[in-house]
Amino acid sequence: MNKAVIYDMDGVIINSEPLWREALIHCFNQVGFDFNQQKCRITQGMRLMEVVEYWYAEQPWGHKSLEEVEQNILQKVTELILEKGMAMDGVQESINHFKSKGYKLALASSSANSLINAVLEKIGLTTTFEVVNSAEHLPYGKPHPDIFIRTAKALDVLPKNCIVIEDSFHGVLAGKAAIMKVIAIPDDEHRGEARFAIADYQLNSLHEILELGIE
Repeated sequence: MNKAVIYDMDGVIINSEPLWREALIHCFNQVGFDFNQQKCRITQGMRLMEVVEYWYAEQPWGHKSLEEVEQNILQKVTELILEKGMAMDGVQESINHFKSKGYKLALASSSANSLINAVLEKIGLTTTFEVVNSAEHLPYGKPHPDIFIRTAKALDVLPKNCIVIEDSFHGVLAGKAAIMKVIAIPDDEHRGEARFAIADYQLNSLHEILELGIE
């Protein structure tokens, strides 16, 4: 039986959520939008274009187009990741564990392809995943299941035989909507929230995957 594990990227294999927040706050403040940590949490897990559109609808700005702001944020977060991005604890251990059990491995991220490539290069995982997918140019991003369904098809694995590893609620919803098992590893600020109960497993870190007894 073919089986697969599909990793999210930001907040799952790389500790990039704080860097995303830094980039968002910096770039939105540049256009006169009073942005903060709390606002970052509201749009966590969405594609960058959706984040920019969401906040423009809330508080329109002048001087720069939405596309310019999007590119500025992408450039800033890429710079921050290349400067100080670090892999999440337990990434390599979990990868080795699933490989030993015969799982195919894939990455499915809301981030742009250029950022995915930068992250994989930064943390030394450029040859790890059989399939790498970005929702950047898909009709719908998470929580729509499209990216996970496409990834399973590319792997030639039935969705029911896939495990998704996610940190955001949008990602968890997408995994469940794709009829996949979901491991949720929320960050410290979201851990314990009742809404994550829809996941099949809720963990504190990737290290705990080895204790689940998944075959």
